Amino acid sequence: MDHIVYLDKPAGALEAMRRGDKTMVGRAAMGRRSPYGKVNVDDMLYFTENDGKQIVHGRGKVTRVYDSPKLTHEESISLLESYRRNLWLSEKQFLRMAGKRYLVLITVAGFEELPEFRFTRAHFTNMDDWLLVEEIGKVRK
Repeated sequence: MDHIVYLDKPAGALEAMRRGDKTMVGRAAMGRRSPYGKVNVDDMLYFTENDGKQIVHGRGKVTRVYDSPKLTHEESISLLESYRRNLWLSEKQFLRMAGKRYLVLITVAGFEELPEFRFTRAHFTNMDDWLLVEEIGKVRK
């Protein structure tokens, strides 16, 4: 399965991924929402930035997935603290995620720079920052 993952442009997340400083991506929510339960080892993540341009810059392979059980506020904070360095979270990102009941923490190996290409969101009704695309060729412009 292929996924398009939005990275925080103001925080420099794409550059951190390129340098190898950021080796994990995470999502947090009060309920079990996508990508919870939808990502598996060996899936491919394609990275774009939240700048409205819909350009894929690179990709990486999923090597580990952790879909948390329902967490307390304190457990959520503790878990994020323990992975904060690999997630490469800014203070703003940490505060936005901390305390959420469900965390999805995904380890990515081998960031690979790709020739940039645009993708379309035409087939997606949600405006999430994580798109389950099945096969990247289907959304490539």
